[in-house]
Amino acid sequence: MAKQSKEAVKQEIQVLAIGNYKSYPDDYEVASATVSQNIQSLAKGYWDSREYKEVERDERLGINLEDYQHWTKEAYDEFMKSNQQSLN
Repeated sequence: MAKQSKEAVKQEIQVLAIGNYKSYPDDYEVASATVSQNIQSLAKGYWDSREYKEVERDERLGINLEDYQHWTKEAYDEFMKSNQQSLN
């Protein structure tokens, strides 16, 4: 994840998040409070597992944990929207 712009980091986080949503659908198709906790936990996991160069990049670009949380939530919303369309 050595992307050099905030938008590139956002896209990378969202790709990872959607991969998790697809891999573990039972964790993201339950009561909304549980889903929210799972999304927050996923974002925190991405945040906590960054390599040193990613930490430096995020600091330089002004990216914080709230960005990661927002981006994983956006990815979830897009994932659910896509799933609903494919079911129709």
